[in-house]
Amino acid sequence: MDNLLILTIILGGLAASALNIGKGVQKLKVHVLLQGFGVFSEEHRRDFGIWLFGVLISLASAALYSVSMKVSDKPSTVSSLVGVGLIALVIFARFVLKEKVGIRKLIGTALIIIGTTVLTVFDSNAEAPESFMPPKLLKFVGLMLAIYLALIPYTLLTKRIHGFVFGSLAGFFIGLGLFIADIALVESGGDLVEQFKNPYPYIAFISAIGAFSVTQLAFLRGRAIVVVPCINSFAILVPLYLEFFIYSIRLNNVQYSAVITVVIGVVILSATASGRVGMINDDKNLKV
Repeated sequence: MDNLLILTIILGGLAASALNIGKGVQKLKVHVLLQGFGVFSEEHRRDFGIWLFGVLISLASAALYSVSMKVSDKPSTVSSLVGVGLIALVIFARFVLKEKVGIRKLIGTALIIIGTTVLTVFDSNAEAPESFMPPKLLKFVGLMLAIYLALIPYTLLTKRIHGFVFGSLAGFFIGLGLFIADIALVESGGDLVEQFKNPYPYIAFISAIGAFSVTQLAFLRGRAIVVVPCINSFAILVPLYLEFFIYSIRLNNVQYSAVITVVIGVVILSATASGRVGMINDDKNLKV
């Protein structure tokens, strides 16, 4: 095996693991955020520091991803290592967060790992379009927000599928932000500086902030073993759907099968999430 490939796998695996474990650490102490400015008090400072450390771990993964991309001449190799991060998350959720990781959750997570890996490995570079169609993007965003405006009250009232609803919403914001960031480069002709003369980088930044905020809301009630795979899945699926919906870029048969595999994995995870039990456990943690 080529030494550069080995180094790419090591760095990419570390990046994927850091990203997901960082989210797990955030989940560990996310309830401290309910204290508002009280997080700076002596009583809550330690928990807030741990939560902040989780944020920093996730941010550090971006640097590791960047280095691994420079080492490798195949970005798909780095992207396909997202499965390593989910495996690290499962271990962290089981032994640190003490979440119950049953056989159905393992099956759901495994399907997501397989599906996302196949999607990235068999990804093909499509020719970048000269411009995009804002009305179609607005229609898609409007439709998705309408769906979530119905799902959020449902999950708050029934105390069910909280992890799926807010996790997928965070993933939607990430995927949307990535897509819009790409639009910014396309509209500027690939110029990194010129792109900031159009509004798209700033919209992408707002979307990233939304993703971060919704992720914390997801962790307040949802289990990490459900929330994080949903985030990762939707972050990958949303740009794919937008490429098809706006640019009519189609996938190959293998990728369509991978998308179905990911969707099935997400459905299994969300269906096996014990909504009410999770709420009770979280409430107990809140009182500690």
